[in-house]
Amino acid sequence: MPVTVQKQEETGVPAHAPASRCPHLGAQYNPFVGPHVDNPHPFFERLRREEPVTFSPMLGMWLVSRHDDITRVLREPQRFSSRDMLSSGTRLTDEARDILAQGFSLDHILLGMDPPDHTRLRRLMNRGFTPQRIASAAPLIERKARELVGRFAQRGHADLLEELAYPLPVHVILGVMGVPEEDTWNIKRWSADWQALTFEHVPPEKQPEMARGVLALQRYCVDLIEERRRHPREDLTSHLIETTPEGDTMSLHELVMAIGASMLSAGHESTTSLMANTWKLAMEHGLWKRLREDRALVPKFIEEGSRWDSVQHAMIRTTTEDVELGGVLLPEGARLLLLYGAANRDESLCPHAHKLDLDRDKVPPHLTYGRGTHFCLGAPLARLQVQLTTNILLDHLEAPRLVPGQDFGIWQSIVLRQMKHLKVEWTPSTAATP
Repeated sequence: MPVTVQKQEETGVPAHAPASRCPHLGAQYNPFVGPHVDNPHPFFERLRREEPVTFSPMLGMWLVSRHDDITRVLREPQRFSSRDMLSSGTRLTDEARDILAQGFSLDHILLGMDPPDHTRLRRLMNRGFTPQRIASAAPLIERKARELVGRFAQRGHADLLEELAYPLPVHVILGVMGVPEEDTWNIKRWSADWQALTFEHVPPEKQPEMARGVLALQRYCVDLIEERRRHPREDLTSHLIETTPEGDTMSLHELVMAIGASMLSAGHESTTSLMANTWKLAMEHGLWKRLREDRALVPKFIEEGSRWDSVQHAMIRTTTEDVELGGVLLPEGARLLLLYGAANRDESLCPHAHKLDLDRDKVPPHLTYGRGTHFCLGAPLARLQVQLTTNILLDHLEAPRLVPGQDFGIWQSIVLRQMKHLKVEWTPSTAATP
């Protein structure tokens, strides 16, 4: 029998809060510290089994953990809105708000939009992500990856996150956008500020500086857009500025959000995490030699690894009307945290979903890149980067192994699971030549 959640006008409490009869396993969930960061899957398994829709007082959100429930939410944007996606992290101080108010609002960021506005903007941005344009990035990816790997291949040890997974994606997205390489680390810093204020809990004393970083990135984008309008080039920025044959074009506000938030900010963080996690899993599960000998398995392993340990571990939606989900009646305005990491190991998705299995006939359609209207725009570029770079590592490192006892520095924002280090060692004399 469905659990009923009363509306705010009936109870005097926020619409997202549960009635007393609601389950409370969600009260144990903390995505920022402790065991739910180190290994959330035992808790996720319990959620799926016992309380697939349960309230988290800490987050003020309902945790949704089953695959079928999450895919339903993603396929019904009219009932489950993305409108609050970008206001789920830091509670901003007045000073930080005043600084951010000097720039553009968060309107027109795809991640926080619903149809039909999302549909129009997504269509305009899709022009830059055709299969041909993605494929054209391959030489840039390979050149930069070989350059970075070449710096440590004969050394016998490296931090693959700091020395490869961290710098490569930002160089690639900036190269695709036509941003000068000397601006790389300013943009990396500013984009980290934007991501932190959006999806993390930033202490009040750090917020003003980060807010100024967001403002700096927006102003940089305005200058880039104006320069490309005067002098177009063969890059994605110039392409996005163009008017369509139907006469549609993005406004300056839309372009700043598309280029600054969707491309320069979000266009590399998750790829860094995906790369590092892929290599860590290959070494932890003893699969490096097999991948090295059979490169046809690399794309399959990347997908299976993405499913088994999703770095994009959650997304947020808000109900637009009273709705039943997973046996719970939720009121209009309830906020949902869709636990992709939990859904990707749901037994309804595939047999023995708890196992990382390279011998599956086919990797099931997991949720790491989302589903439906908000399927990740940059997924093909991310996959290409991970695949090409993994093959280059396999070329150079014959038998790498994780440094024993290391602290990977695993941490999470509300939506992204990341590492700070991936320290690896190998015997240089056995490293393959390029």
